[in-house]
Amino acid sequence: MSDKKKNSYNKSDNSIVRRTLSLMIVCGIVAFIVLIYRLYVLQIADHEKYEKMAVQNQTKTTVVSASRGTIYDRNMDVLASSASVCNVFLDPQLIHQNEEDVNTIALALSSILDVNADKIREMAADTSQRYKVVSRKIDQQKADEVREFMSLNNIEGVGVEPDLKRYYPNSTLAAQVVGFMGEDSGLSGLEYYYNDYLEGTAGKIITAKSNTGASMLFKYEKYYDASNGESLVLTIDATVQNYLEKWMNEAIEQYDVQNGAFGIVMEAKTGAVVAMATLGGFDPNNYNQVYDQMLASELAAIPDSEARNEATMNALMKQWRNRAVSDGYEPGSTFKTITLAAALEEGAVNLNTTYNCTGETTIKGRDADDPLHCWKAVGHGLIDTPQALQGSCNIAFATIGIRLGAEKFYEYVRAFGLLDKTNIDLPGEGSGIFFDYDTLDDPNSYASLTSAAFGQTFKITPIQLVTAISSVVNGGYLMQPYVVSQVLDDEGNVVEETVPTAVRQVISEETSATMCTILESVVEEGTASGAKVVGYRIGGKTGTSEKIDEFDENGELVEDKIVSFVGIAPMEDPEYVVLVALDTPSTETGLYISGGQMAAPTVRKVLDDILPYLGVEAHYTEEELQNVDTVVPYMNGLTEEEASKILTEKGFEYTTVGDGTTVTDQIPAASSTVPRSAKIILYMGEEKPVDTVTVPNLVGYTIEDVKYIMNFNTGIYLKTEGATHSSSDSSAIYSSGQSIEPGTEVDRGTVITVEFIDTTAND
Repeated sequence: MSDKKKNSYNKSDNSIVRRTLSLMIVCGIVAFIVLIYRLYVLQIADHEKYEKMAVQNQTKTTVVSASRGTIYDRNMDVLASSASVCNVFLDPQLIHQNEEDVNTIALALSSILDVNADKIREMAADTSQRYKVVSRKIDQQKADEVREFMSLNNIEGVGVEPDLKRYYPNSTLAAQVVGFMGEDSGLSGLEYYYNDYLEGTAGKIITAKSNTGASMLFKYEKYYDASNGESLVLTIDATVQNYLEKWMNEAIEQYDVQNGAFGIVMEAKTGAVVAMATLGGFDPNNYNQVYDQMLASELAAIPDSEARNEATMNALMKQWRNRAVSDGYEPGSTFKTITLAAALEEGAVNLNTTYNCTGETTIKGRDADDPLHCWKAVGHGLIDTPQALQGSCNIAFATIGIRLGAEKFYEYVRAFGLLDKTNIDLPGEGSGIFFDYDTLDDPNSYASLTSAAFGQTFKITPIQLVTAISSVVNGGYLMQPYVVSQVLDDEGNVVEETVPTAVRQVISEETSATMCTILESVVEEGTASGAKVVGYRIGGKTGTSEKIDEFDENGELVEDKIVSFVGIAPMEDPEYVVLVALDTPSTETGLYISGGQMAAPTVRKVLDDILPYLGVEAHYTEEELQNVDTVVPYMNGLTEEEASKILTEKGFEYTTVGDGTTVTDQIPAASSTVPRSAKIILYMGEEKPVDTVTVPNLVGYTIEDVKYIMNFNTGIYLKTEGATHSSSDSSAIYSSGQSIEPGTEVDRGTVITVEFIDTTAND
């Protein structure tokens, strides 16, 4: 081969090599670029994604529940607290990997936890997840049974973890105010409104895990502390709350109230809510249970499951509802307090202004065939301003509304906070429904203005009314209502505190003082005589209102009534305002349906209990002292002279039986509580009779008649409560109830309390 040809071949080979090398380099560069890109995606662009996947694959996270804050009443008594419980869960993947017997697990857990075994089998079959809760918030005893089963059977696919459960030690007490918890957060009441404060922040434990998912505690563990929730100290006093609910419950039974009741006790000077109740209630420990057993039975009897579920949910929603805050209602004559305060402040009327009530009158804008009627059909006659409120005269208040005028009336309604929510720290507050200004200011009609002036044809909420009336009697200051006074951290330190706040001054202190005098006269001389409490100066206003927008199943307007009373005490320096409203008392009780005959006596009983408890000092007249409860001293072994001295000092009269020198027995027994008017019987050398006495029927009689009947029942002692006089006729005072049923056999010395009402108190 020639050198020339040889060189040609060499050049060709070199060219192939160079091309091959170039191609290899290009391919290498391309491959390297792909690798670099992939590394970029893995390590930079999607770093967090793959890091999270790696962590999840290599570690196990266990949630550590934060302790939810406690809810206390104002005396630091617990209303809601958390206790340690456990959750039981499955790890389906671990059950599958370890080939654990699903049927054994299902049957055992079903027996211990009362959970359907088939449901547990379904959970175990779903290996797409590693955490399936079988049962939440079980007690420690059941948790220990599950642990024992796991230990005896070498089960790793079942777990028990700590958790917290909410407890309400007072059951139904203040249920709508306190609210209740769902699985993870508050669902109603303060539990819901203050959930962000109460819930805290959960912690967690992160540990390394094996390829089977088992924890490897000694290889890696990191602990993140849970941050416990903050606690609430309320303005609510559990004792006052209990008294309010007790007497509201009694009223529901006594007057056969069909649709429950609501009530509020508020500090007049601060706006602090001391008690707030809606009845019927519920137990927040079992909030999904219809508390009214009769209603629950009716619901269970509904054959169609869909209809039954809907009716049950409606019943639950109704019992959870805090009517004192959420629901508007027609205030009726209690609103006359607002109208009169505004009219006195503006000088539209004074204490000497007179009104002539004939029982009805024509009002511009009303149909001539539909005159305005007063509740008292025969009329009140010629009366002055205090008497207008004492007698709750609609005709007089229509006149007062017209004299005040639409512009000023509307201005004061707004100033008293009745057109806006109060912004109390509770969820679900309503705002009521009131006339617009143009309707009130209609130059061709006074119909709306006059009906509004005496509290009809509009709605406000109970909390709005109590807040407004508090301002009428506290010097004129509209206070911001509230139920939480302090927020405490986990160590009990105060981190937030509510300071009583005056929103505005609505009326002068002079007008407020005048209103206090008039409101006291409503109890002393007017429709609220049943609210009088021995030893205290009480004021207030009765109300009876119709439901203006509720219809029955036939589309007919219902004739149901809400009777109410707002009581104030003590009138020399008002501290507390109490509202009780009874929704639809029965017409079959024999009583006229009115605030004066039903709600006022209920508030009297509340005040009679809470005023001494709250430290309000009683001041008795000589007449009242005769009816004051007094403890009978121990007389046995004393001479008549010694016994006489002790009994006289306590204000008791006495009589003796026998000729002995010392007391051998007595009626009533020592330590009994009786009115001071009771006459003590001392047995001198003789034994007292051991026979029982039959309780007579004392209902439906005047006070004098009752006393006459009691004269023939030696050994039974009488205590009177309620109305002691009538604004129009003393013969209108009748007994409406007695504490022990007629015909009952009782021991001698037993005290029977008889309640009296003014049958003319029909508003």
